[in-house]
Amino acid sequence: MSHLPVEIITEILSRLPVKSLLRFLCVSKSWYALIKHPDFIKLHLHRSIETNRDRTLILEKVISGVPRYFFSVHFPTENHFDNAFKLYQPLYRRGYYQRNQCRNFLVSMVSTFKYSKYGEIAFGYDLCNDDYKVLRVTAFCNRGQPLKEFEVKVYSLRSHSWRKIEDEWPKKECTVSSNSVSLNGALHWLIAEDTPYDTDSPLGSECLLAFDLATEKFRVFKTPVQQEVELGTRLEVLKGQLCFIVSPDFETETGHDYNDVWLMKEYGEVSSWTWIYKIERGSVPWTFKYCKPLMFSENEKKVLLEMRQYNQTKIVWYEIEKKRCERVKIQNLPNWFRTATCVGSLLLLDGDNVIDPAEQKNKRKRNESPSEVPNPNLLGKQ
Repeated sequence: MSHLPVEIITEILSRLPVKSLLRFLCVSKSWYALIKHPDFIKLHLHRSIETNRDRTLILEKVISGVPRYFFSVHFPTENHFDNAFKLYQPLYRRGYYQRNQCRNFLVSMVSTFKYSKYGEIAFGYDLCNDDYKVLRVTAFCNRGQPLKEFEVKVYSLRSHSWRKIEDEWPKKECTVSSNSVSLNGALHWLIAEDTPYDTDSPLGSECLLAFDLATEKFRVFKTPVQQEVELGTRLEVLKGQLCFIVSPDFETETGHDYNDVWLMKEYGEVSSWTWIYKIERGSVPWTFKYCKPLMFSENEKKVLLEMRQYNQTKIVWYEIEKKRCERVKIQNLPNWFRTATCVGSLLLLDGDNVIDPAEQKNKRKRNESPSEVPNPNLLGKQ
């Protein structure tokens, strides 16, 4: 293939799984330089996400609020799932656990907050500065009473330091009502207005809060529907878009469970919220509390779901038009778990790639001709 232009080689290699690319590192110096180039790594990840290629499910078995065990399930195609096998648990200690998924990473964080009403931590990727960051929001209290004082800090993995954010938490009388999700270089939460602390009243009206990791500014968006007393809401990411889900907090008088799912088709445009599908108890053969969408099928006629029941979790394919479910058969699954999806990638959190770091010491010693250096604008080519 030495006679082929580097652009054609790039097109071919960018569509291959990670294991194949690692084997091809020894083909030649030019292939080595191409595969480890940051632009190629980003292009490969971008295309893997677009095509749902080389996917893996990461399952968390949670006991008493603490993730005790992790399992991995690889599925090269949407019709073939490998057996689940146990992974090493990186964090195991007492404290507050937070799981975040960002740019194909599943990150578990543990923290302890003192002298505060609550603390929120979130992890995301700063697109503009090519940096991974941790956001920490602390709300202070005095003898159990809120002081309406917040402290917002950001930790940069590039600078290895914390920095206090000047932009203030915009909703000082609100409670975070969802886990954080990372998308488009920003962190997102659902937040709801507080009610008097001496009552058991439900939370008030709800909105979507975003924190841009590059500008370090907050933004507030409207949700597609307003929260009602008997309803619960959740925030996810599906198909690279913000996903808003409405479901009952408990069974209604008729025992009618359902999930309504909306997508923000154009990021930041409230008018682009679009209703996608609705799952009702009559359309599936099981009762359920919540169905977390994981990914669409290749033709987007089905969606892979983590179906949470009252004493069990299932992985199912849901056919949107026909409104029917098919359970995915996976051996060695735990009874109760939480799920995230990952795709094969050459990225690592420290900003390097999966190539042996020791090889980076020899970077300047390699003599590569100009024709062997990849096009720096590879990511812009589709």
